[in-house]
Amino acid sequence: MTALERPAAGAVSAATLAFGVSALGIAVVLVLLRSAYLPADEVWPALAFLVPIAVLMPFARRRLGPWATALHLAVGAVSIGGYAFVVLSQSADAVVESPFILALPQLALIYTVAPSVMGVGNLVAIAAAYLLGQGAVLAAAVATARFPDFDGFTAVLTAVVLAVGVADLITRRRSARDSRSVERARREADVLAYQREVEAQVIALFHDTVLGELTLISHQPPGPLPPGLADALRRDLALIETGKPWPEERGFGTPRAASDEIPLPTPVARAVDGGRMRGLSIDLAGDLASLQRLAPDVAEAVGLALEQVLVNTRRHAGTDKVELVVDGAAREVVVMVSDAGVGFEPASVGSDRFGVQHSILGRIEAAGGRAQLFTAPGSGTAYLFSVPPAPESVWPEPERASG
Repeated sequence: MTALERPAAGAVSAATLAFGVSALGIAVVLVLLRSAYLPADEVWPALAFLVPIAVLMPFARRRLGPWATALHLAVGAVSIGGYAFVVLSQSADAVVESPFILALPQLALIYTVAPSVMGVGNLVAIAAAYLLGQGAVLAAAVATARFPDFDGFTAVLTAVVLAVGVADLITRRRSARDSRSVERARREADVLAYQREVEAQVIALFHDTVLGELTLISHQPPGPLPPGLADALRRDLALIETGKPWPEERGFGTPRAASDEIPLPTPVARAVDGGRMRGLSIDLAGDLASLQRLAPDVAEAVGLALEQVLVNTRRHAGTDKVELVVDGAAREVVVMVSDAGVGFEPASVGSDRFGVQHSILGRIEAAGGRAQLFTAPGSGTAYLFSVPPAPESVWPEPERASG
């Protein structure tokens, strides 16, 4: 049952119980009034048969098993039969002509076994309560040889309860089916989104490793590979095999001091080392210590994106000088990587080229940051990464001076 269904179910439960109690109370009042105003009609013993029905009412609101429900109905039917026998045998013909007083205990039993949320078993119990009640009255009529008119009142109210129960059952089953369909569609959407994310990561990984290193190898003269390029190849092969960067203890990517003073996070240091091994001159400036505020996954994304920026610079910029500037703010760390090379026209980059879109911009955005590219032919290239620090490293906002 959902949170929205619980208040409605509680209201239905209270209403049915109130109606059953009211029917039983009216029966008690009518018996007492008849005993007071028509003492010749000794119907007061009928009150004893209403007691079991009243005692069973609180228990019927609980979830009863099939045997407990059957016992409840059996006790109720016997009580109704005894009540009807006393009333029919001790009353005038008016009772036979207007059997309302006989219907009240039956309604009390029917509405008592009508729970707040009905299932098929509950509907069967309600129908059984009506049939057993009618059978008990008929048995009393046969025993007293006084047959009351047909009790259409009880039949109509029982039909109303059953109709409401069937409608409620159909609605809940349809709602459950719709909920399952929505949940299945949500799971399928999550799987599709995850698949696309994995595909993007695989594309970026393939571009950063295999394509990049093959391009560098194609520009090398015949003979042994330079040590830096060989190390990069080994690292990339390990990255493809395990999906994780090559461990620092293997000798590549060990954090080194930026400007020999401030240590960089391992992924950023690895990217800077890789760029320098490829022949770039990288100038580090700004609030480099703010890079230590990044969570490991964000630092990894910044490092991989920076590595691809440096690879692109080495291939296409026509310069070997790169400047990396870091600025720390209260709720973000800003990294700018720029060169004064030939630049390019972003719109001219084909959709089949994954470096800028996936390996740089897309990787920063996937880590929860913002990435911007500033470039034009002849004007150099600059990337601006704005990434969130780890929650425990967020600085308090500076207080504004009041005027």
